[in-house]
Amino acid sequence: MNMLVTAAGVMRVAACRTLGVQRLAPLAAVVSTLIACGAGSSAAWSATAPQAAHADASDDSAFASFDLGMLKSRGIDPKVADFFGRAPRFSEGTRRVTLTVNGRSQGNVEVHFDAEGHVCFNQMLLNQAQLKTPDSRYKSNDSSATPDEDCYDFVAAYPQTEIVLLPNREEVSLLVSSDALRPFSEDVNVYQTGGIAGMFNYEILGLNTQFSGSSSRYYSTDTELGVNAGDWILRSRQSYSAQNESERFQSLYTYAQKTFAPIASTLQVGQINIRNSVFPGEAITGLQLVPEAGLQPKSLGGATVQGIAQSQARVEVRQSGALVHTSLVPSGPFTLPNVQLLNSFTDLDVLVVESSGEEHRFTVPAASLVQTSLSAPGFSMAVGEVRTFGESTMPSPTLVTASSGWLLGQSSTVSAGLMVSDNAYRAGAWTLGTKLGTAASVSARNTLTYAGEEDVMGAQGSLSISSNLSQNINVSANYTRQSDGFRSLHDTVQAPNQDRTNPMTRDQYGIGLGWNDARLGSLTAGYSRSNRFDGQTSNHVNANWSKSFKHATVSLNLSRDLGGRTGSGNGAEQPDQARERNTAMYLTVSVPLGGNRSVSSFASKRDGNTRFGTTFQDYSSDFASYRLSTERDAQQQSFSGDVNMLPRFAQASLGYSRTGADSRTYSGQLRGGVALHGGGVTLSPYPLTDTFGVAKVGDVSGVKLNTPGGPVWTDPWGNAVLPQVNAYGSTPIEIDTKSLPRNVDIQNGFKALSAGRGSVSTLDFPVIKSRRALLHVTDEAGNTIGKGASVFNAQGDFVTTVVEDGKVFISNVELNDALTISLGEEQSCNVSFMLPDEQDLNVYFETANATCSTS
Repeated sequence: MNMLVTAAGVMRVAACRTLGVQRLAPLAAVVSTLIACGAGSSAAWSATAPQAAHADASDDSAFASFDLGMLKSRGIDPKVADFFGRAPRFSEGTRRVTLTVNGRSQGNVEVHFDAEGHVCFNQMLLNQAQLKTPDSRYKSNDSSATPDEDCYDFVAAYPQTEIVLLPNREEVSLLVSSDALRPFSEDVNVYQTGGIAGMFNYEILGLNTQFSGSSSRYYSTDTELGVNAGDWILRSRQSYSAQNESERFQSLYTYAQKTFAPIASTLQVGQINIRNSVFPGEAITGLQLVPEAGLQPKSLGGATVQGIAQSQARVEVRQSGALVHTSLVPSGPFTLPNVQLLNSFTDLDVLVVESSGEEHRFTVPAASLVQTSLSAPGFSMAVGEVRTFGESTMPSPTLVTASSGWLLGQSSTVSAGLMVSDNAYRAGAWTLGTKLGTAASVSARNTLTYAGEEDVMGAQGSLSISSNLSQNINVSANYTRQSDGFRSLHDTVQAPNQDRTNPMTRDQYGIGLGWNDARLGSLTAGYSRSNRFDGQTSNHVNANWSKSFKHATVSLNLSRDLGGRTGSGNGAEQPDQARERNTAMYLTVSVPLGGNRSVSSFASKRDGNTRFGTTFQDYSSDFASYRLSTERDAQQQSFSGDVNMLPRFAQASLGYSRTGADSRTYSGQLRGGVALHGGGVTLSPYPLTDTFGVAKVGDVSGVKLNTPGGPVWTDPWGNAVLPQVNAYGSTPIEIDTKSLPRNVDIQNGFKALSAGRGSVSTLDFPVIKSRRALLHVTDEAGNTIGKGASVFNAQGDFVTTVVEDGKVFISNVELNDALTISLGEEQSCNVSFMLPDEQDLNVYFETANATCSTS
């Protein structure tokens, strides 16, 4: 195999596998020879100076010289040297290259080059580069410039354009003026729309804990049904949980949605959560019109919840009484990223249920959920009947709310709105967001309310600040305060409570610090405090330090409830003697073992109970990863293990833990999605978002595709679900060519989707099933054909050259074509060989002996 590395024909094969193209032009087979023969040719192939799109051939400085005598001795036409000697360029045809615009990567795209190596600016390239389309007078007059669509003379339309061609790196770099860039509003028109498909997401969790003489069972199912049709989105999500004899079912939402791109707004109808920028996101049954988040520079994302579990535990996150997230976490510090919220103005209640049944609760203050990024300007309105997830017996009022946002300059937005309901509730609010340069941002919010049934008025205000004090230090602070008479709409639909003021929060605030140093590691810390009207207070602090050393990473997590005060019967404040201060520390030392394997040891302490343990983790396989852990405290020893599997069409995990001699817990989780589309039913290992697609790779199964949502694989019919397509953005989809069967070639293994919200995108990756052979050619006397001889097909077209030891590499149609080899001095011979009827799929190419006869 070593001798084949330098062979031009086999170099072509390696390029096919790497670049994902069927085959390169015959001219590419001689490039290595050109570089070997050229004087200064290396410079010609590695030049990075900007080149005009239409180079002046008369500029001798752009030429590289070659040893023409050596080229002739190797059977290469000297005209080829003239082509490549002018400047760095690609040979004629369509090539998949990396595209950059003004230094920013735009992914990979197919670019057509004409006979002179000029770039064809067709509509596909303009869309990928997000460049304006020149008017019709700049269209090419050469109808054969590209096989699919017209080219534009982009350089003539925008003379400041500079093009850098880097054939050695398969890269095209563009430098364009700002007036050539496509405005965002114009870019909306290029997004794919339409399509129809059904979807089903599921997540099933089960826990079974056995104690001495008793047991406990917990099951939960989260499902989502939906249809995408004509850019309309229909979704319905349900949650069911059962613990021992107690069961609970909740319908979280059922709605229809459509985005109207010309006005950058989204309409929702059904059971929805208000997405008003100035009011809490109450759950209603009705309709609303809101700015489309995908068409705005910033949008509201999920929250991040952090905590510490003393064992394998179940974490439940609730907001306004609704279960918005549940998952299993291993022992130690945990982070739940992107927890989808009903709104960003209501506290999160977090419950951690240990494997022993012990429960820990903590609250994520609403103030910490405030986004300092600028809210999207635009008009919002909603009308509907309030929905409650709790046990409220109060009648559900009907409400109407409207708000609007405005952009103040380039760095500030302001929003204001009103809300009224038929239970005599009135509210008005405003928000302000601003960025102070590039290092700081501030957001403020103020709300005034009147609850007519109680005849009380109140106000609430909040302020959030974040700043980068230096490259290594960032700080944040938030503060919220409300008066005794402040009521949210959610408060007015709860059952009357004579002691109502007790649970009301007067104010809450928090501060955060982040620090990073190359020698001392990174540190994050936060402090929060909450004060109630009856005198109760709570204080909480958390901190994390981590440092990577040469052979290990050390981290320390701290979480402590600092205690507070509780109100007495006469309203006086007293030190809280009854509250148990909850302190948790977790020290971890992790050592990588290579190949995505690691072993870590830890020591944890909570309220005087110290535990030690060791964990081994292996994430080296796409199909399965596993974790084994053993722990010990003063009383008992425990063991736990889990395996997470990705069997291509679902995610599954199994877990087992044992504490002491009489406590055992078994767990299982299954998660994924299903798409029903025109090509059939296709399973996905990930839940499907509101915008998704389907890719088809011929009828080849088991092909791996890399997507933003994670790797997916084709089913037996060649279909794969694209579970997460970025609405109004670019979504790269790339085939892992190593997963292709050895007899399959693909013309282009990369495509970029540009889809509107609610569309169902379809991608087709055409494949060609190939057969390849490496021939050892001898003449009639058994002598090896000389190196460098040219091989031609029946039409007289050049196919390849003979390399060392008379070896010739051919594929596909060449296997059945009549081949001849030029022996020089107008002599040639005919090649004859025989391959088995059945192709050997276990090898990349087959080998055979061939005879070249002059008769």
